[in-house]
Amino acid sequence: MTDMNSLRCKCLDPKCGCDAFHETDLGVHETEIGVGNVSLFDCRFCGHRWLHYVIGDEAWKQSSRWYRGPISMERSKSVTPETATEILSNLPWYFYGGHDFDTNGTLGDGPILLELDDLISQSQ
Repeated sequence: MTDMNSLRCKCLDPKCGCDAFHETDLGVHETEIGVGNVSLFDCRFCGHRWLHYVIGDEAWKQSSRWYRGPISMERSKSVTPETATEILSNLPWYFYGGHDFDTNGTLGDGPILLELDDLISQSQ
């Protein structure tokens, strides 16, 4: 992970597509607005591990958001669907995107937003 190729890997692009990763499904996280799908992504090119969280409202197909944050192999062993949002919120940085954010990917940090009210208050 410390070689120069991994520093320039496409997984470090916030707009990097899911096809660049091998996915391990960890399960679902039930929320008031929908079901969050939690998985671990391993970059097919450099091997870096990422925690990935996707949520949307099943009744409102245009409602979606995702988060992808770097996570150590050791830390990833303790991730559960119930702890994923807390882990992502406490990372120094992560990527996020989706229809609700009107972006294909950007850099962020801090608490992740699950509720629609959180999204509205953030944009004001």
